[in-house]
Amino acid sequence: MTRNLLLGALALGLVTGMRSTLAPTLVSRALAERDDLDQADEPARTLGAESTRQILMPLAAGELLGDKMPFAPDRTIAPSMLFRALSGGVTAAALAGMRREPIWLPAMVGATAALVASKVGLALRKPHQPHALTNAALGLAEDSLALTLGRAGIHQALGERRSA
Repeated sequence: MTRNLLLGALALGLVTGMRSTLAPTLVSRALAERDDLDQADEPARTLGAESTRQILMPLAAGELLGDKMPFAPDRTIAPSMLFRALSGGVTAAALAGMRREPIWLPAMVGATAALVASKVGLALRKPHQPHALTNAALGLAEDSLALTLGRAGIHQALGERRSA
């Protein structure tokens, strides 16, 4: 198990804690662009499939928009936490599958990081939720951090080139 894979799993797990569908969407796109996806282990092939990307893209876009709404549900309710842990775990497992390495440790790192980031993110944003503009600005800052961290995590785990 390489250190780079675990660091990438950690980064993408943190992203999943901030935005539950963003990390799998970013990884899905990165995997789909690879020439060697058909030689990868599961779940990399499934996450990189066209049909998966078609489902994930609108989900991620909706989450990015919906997160700033005053009626957005608490990210730490049990169903949300379960989904975030699964999302972080599957995303990290897909990275391991692409590298043809064991999936369980990266999956656990990704799932755990997602749970921690969910709690921390809510604690930072919750005091500002009554203030719509401040909450939206913090949400946009969190989006930017999540996108940057996600791209860095993919680069770390897979050695992908960073595009401008």
